[in-house]
Amino acid sequence: MARLIVVVNDVDDEGAAVPLRYAATAAALDVEVELHCVGASVAWLRQSAAGPALLGQLRDALEAGARIYACPQALAANGVSADALAPEVAGIRGAAALLAAGFAPGARFMNF
Repeated sequence: MARLIVVVNDVDDEGAAVPLRYAATAAALDVEVELHCVGASVAWLRQSAAGPALLGQLRDALEAGARIYACPQALAANGVSADALAPEVAGIRGAAALLAAGFAPGARFMNF
């Protein structure tokens, strides 16, 4: 199965529309999709941080089958605790997990 690893680095909530659209589209095409938020992007993964437009885009990606992960180092650097993450976040994965997913057979990276 094809796999897409979308890396979202330092993208604010307004800029999140593009990576989320690609994630939702790829997932709708039966591609396994992981969206990894690193850097300042973890800020919009906090509970109640997403405005209505962003929340709709997150739900579209999730309903299509994408999974969203937060980087533990980015969480610490941005003062976001794991307990503060929105329930839509599938988990916390660091650099090694991100790279392992992207280096798997059939996997491709997109970086935003």
